[in-house]
Amino acid sequence: MNEHHFARPRNYQQPFNWWGYRASPERPLTITELISQGTLDDQLAAFLWVVMEERATIIVAATPQEAGKTTMLTALLDFLPEGIEQIYLRGWYERFEFLEEDRDPTATYLLSNEISSHLPIYMWGRGVRRMFEAASEGYGFGATVHAASAAEVIHMLENYPLEVPQQLLTEIDLVLTMTYRPGVKKPLRRVMRLELIENAGQVPAPRILASRDVIGTELQSSPGTLINALVRQFGMEREDATSRLARRSSALTKMVRSETFAPEDVHRAIKRFRSSASASRSSESGR
Repeated sequence: MNEHHFARPRNYQQPFNWWGYRASPERPLTITELISQGTLDDQLAAFLWVVMEERATIIVAATPQEAGKTTMLTALLDFLPEGIEQIYLRGWYERFEFLEEDRDPTATYLLSNEISSHLPIYMWGRGVRRMFEAASEGYGFGATVHAASAAEVIHMLENYPLEVPQQLLTEIDLVLTMTYRPGVKKPLRRVMRLELIENAGQVPAPRILASRDVIGTELQSSPGTLINALVRQFGMEREDATSRLARRSSALTKMVRSETFAPEDVHRAIKRFRSSASASRSSESGR
């Protein structure tokens, strides 16, 4: 690779080797397909919908190759609010020149295909700390990493050679851990754990929101736990958090039952849902 070629990208909205060393899939799986295949359930997907609307900083982790980290993160991007600018970071070549431009951090979401030293197209070295500094300035971001838990993610980030200060690591909202197992007919890809990263006196403190013991069992979580996380981590009113979670869970269930799987159909369904929710809020405020 020629560093000069990548040093000054013309279009940050253009994905940069998003799928790493693998060829881009003909069509990435959508969130409704992931629900249908059992990767996660509609309740957890609804929670992720709500937090992505808040531009949550999320890291998707997995130890085995082919666990579906990038597929999951890509599917979650459909939940970002309309008008949010997505900036694809350029791995080792990233100079963060966009930070010098007139850009609203609260209307921007940064994307890193992977935090790893394996390839120059991945984020590593001082660029990782700069990404967290950007998060402390109001930017949200999504990334993937090879790790088996939030504790492993934090350990990797805070120790040599990355040495991201613990205070900056509290910018992480969630770590979603996945795994993979080959199957006779088809492989199993599953969310194994969702952990909230709480700020315990400027120290990141993981707390499990949903988990399963082994790949073949059901995810264990409760609406109450998820609602509490929305209230504590994202500052929502409990009534609003409860309503948003329930309505999105219902919408996703209907989308899966009606086999709304194609990307363009999922996009339209989410847009219709938002239009309906906006109209409902306007009606209620006018009473």
